[in-house]
Amino acid sequence: MAWLDWDLLLHGDATGPTRADVWRWWSARRIRFNFLVGLVGFVTWWLVLIAGSAAVKPGIDFEELLAMIFGPFVFALMANICYTAGPAIDCILFEGKPKKKLFAIGLYFSMGLTALPGLWAVVAWLTTLATGRKLD
Repeated sequence: MAWLDWDLLLHGDATGPTRADVWRWWSARRIRFNFLVGLVGFVTWWLVLIAGSAAVKPGIDFEELLAMIFGPFVFALMANICYTAGPAIDCILFEGKPKKKLFAIGLYFSMGLTALPGLWAVVAWLTTLATGRKLD
């Protein structure tokens, strides 16, 4: 399977019709899931750092330092715990093949959720540009 071939990532077939095969289907996608969510997280982290810092008055933090340092690790751990719920639900509701829509929804939701702080930082920065007033 190509590393980031979206069609294969989202629609590739399982190797067999058992619950173990469904679990393996999900497991084969975990690294790519982590890469994609991590890439969005990396961009988000930089947007919060740069755009967020530009949106606030000097001496004010847009985001707390400890959250910027430890937040990505906690978020990555929670994302993987939630990812594990995907194959678990898929095996509980077993229908002989992986629930590819469940994977796609989870991937897009995770990427969107990860992007929210960066989007908020950009909106805050654009607001300060439009109003001429920095946030407290």
